[in-house]
Amino acid sequence: MIAFAGSAWAFREPVRAPARTIVLDTIARALAGAHAERVEIAASGAPGPARMRAHALGRAALTTPLDAAFLSALAAGEDGGLETPVVCAALAIGESVDAAGATVLDAIVAGCEVAVRVERALGSGHLRRGWDTRGTCGRLGAAIAAARVLGLQRDAMRDAFGIAATAAGGLRAARGTMTAPFIGAAAAADGIEAALLARAEFTAAPLALEGRRGLAALMTDSFDPQPLVDGLAEIFVSASLATDVVHAHVPEIVRALVARIERLPSIRELIDATLIAPAT
Repeated sequence: MIAFAGSAWAFREPVRAPARTIVLDTIARALAGAHAERVEIAASGAPGPARMRAHALGRAALTTPLDAAFLSALAAGEDGGLETPVVCAALAIGESVDAAGATVLDAIVAGCEVAVRVERALGSGHLRRGWDTRGTCGRLGAAIAAARVLGLQRDAMRDAFGIAATAAGGLRAARGTMTAPFIGAAAAADGIEAALLARAEFTAAPLALEGRRGLAALMTDSFDPQPLVDGLAEIFVSASLATDVVHAHVPEIVRALVARIERLPSIRELIDATLIAPAT
């Protein structure tokens, strides 16, 4: 699975199409909540711009990519799924390194694919134990997406995955509180942090998911590794995350840029559009 996520080949159009829908859906929810109380509370304590800079979706202030991802995912609310931390992490780190749209989109495909496959592998026992999969599986997907944007090779990407697995958490009991969207927000930020640490040669357990004391052993009693590899790179199960919801309040410029995201020379063009034409 790590080899799949870290490969340099581009994904085909049928695979990219649902990813564009996922991107638009996440941006729409983030813009709708960009100035929600939970975001304003979190933003008031956010550190100032660092060497790596990025914007939270719909917010003009520059900050670190970790905080940008956190605030974007927090704004997206608790209705989002595994895709929320993945998309927000990829967009934030993508802006900070001025990545091309195709690079960011393919990172989102890889991250969502890993997240969904891990969720299926952990099975119903993971939910029975009270875990919120955005904070566990979504965190792993965010790390993979950020690592791919940064161009990490296989060993470093495995470390990013392992770092994120170590930080995995989030309780379903938080539903209905500000902590529910916080789970996805923390997962997005942690995904970026894991990738940056791995890029700096910070190491992690090589079998962080399936090892004898790995995430699966601790967080579920129904682990089945088969969904991790069945049809990998041929069947993209992450397409199930895409919806047909029409977001009428999304600015047309944002909608148009997402439609051709893979042709954008810089993802900053899309991020900038969310700043100058916020949702109402």
